[in-house]
Amino acid sequence: MPKISLPFGPYHPALGEPEYFQVVVDGENIVAVDFDLGYNYREMEKKVLNFIWDKATHFLGRICGICSSAHTQAFTLAVEKVNGMEVPPRAKWIRTFGAEIERISSHLLWLGLFGEMAGFEPLFYLSWGAREHALNILEKFGGRRVHYAYMAFGGVHQDLKPTPGMEAELRGLKQKYEEIREMVMASDLLADRFRGVGVVTPQQARDYGLVGPTARGSGVNNDIRKDMPYNSYEEHDFTVPIYKGGDSYARAMVRLDEIRESIRILEQIVNGLPKGKLTSVNSFTKSRLGEATQSVEAPRGENFHFVRAGELTPQFLRVRPPTFANLSVIPEMLKGRMVSDVPVVISSIDPCFACTDRVILIDRSDKSIREVQL
Repeated sequence: MPKISLPFGPYHPALGEPEYFQVVVDGENIVAVDFDLGYNYREMEKKVLNFIWDKATHFLGRICGICSSAHTQAFTLAVEKVNGMEVPPRAKWIRTFGAEIERISSHLLWLGLFGEMAGFEPLFYLSWGAREHALNILEKFGGRRVHYAYMAFGGVHQDLKPTPGMEAELRGLKQKYEEIREMVMASDLLADRFRGVGVVTPQQARDYGLVGPTARGSGVNNDIRKDMPYNSYEEHDFTVPIYKGGDSYARAMVRLDEIRESIRILEQIVNGLPKGKLTSVNSFTKSRLGEATQSVEAPRGENFHFVRAGELTPQFLRVRPPTFANLSVIPEMLKGRMVSDVPVVISSIDPCFACTDRVILIDRSDKSIREVQL
């Protein structure tokens, strides 16, 4: 039987964002996979060079609507390194609060979609219902449910005031989480559909440089919050979930356990938020000249920013989001699987193409290649 090439995307019901995957099958079995990036290209890294510092921070939060905090934190921390800024303890704790409630929101969004992909609609409804508690907490904290612009150079713009309403939302979130976990652990449907699908060995995870839940689901213990602590993570008691199955089910369980640990961190912050200033500087309009890098643990894994600072604006920015690191292993995960496993495997790494897309220009006259900034 001849091999057949099947297009998957760029517009497909299983993909929340446009991307193209070419799947080569021999009968029902996948023998090769290739993919093209660039369908969501927005030139963010280039455009930010035109903004003054405060506007640059707000702009970079628009790289992704789900991990807005991860991008603004990485950028802000890098610029603070260049300028030798100290951040007050209260501001560090508030930054951690924003990062962890964002992690919960992202994981619950993904968990609901993952359940729907298996035809397990109760998990979809319960996960998205629980996510409403997380979004309500974000709204009470920052005034909005997405693109919550609380980061400031040297601290934060917005204070965290744990009100009875916020504490009630946190209790509701914790209660819904326990219901979700009980449902997942009792479901044979989820286990049968996801176990053994999209397996990545620990050695493959290291060789491909995988990050986040994708790596930790293969037994690789890497988490920037522990490996290179920032904000107030050194002051909090939490564990990093590790599973050794290496399959889609293991990656789902990592995210499920991370929600529990993030709730623990939120409770510690609400109950022990230190007093003090919100920022160490009144305003930031001019920067020292210099370069710095910063990694933060976004919901999908390590989010890396390289910043070259000019005086009034950034001179250069390079963003390496976690999906950029994790996409390369997709062909290995799909080899030998059936076509019906393609949506499950791709979604198991929780890809964010808005963060990832790059564009390559090829000059037809001399075949030279030039990469375009995001």
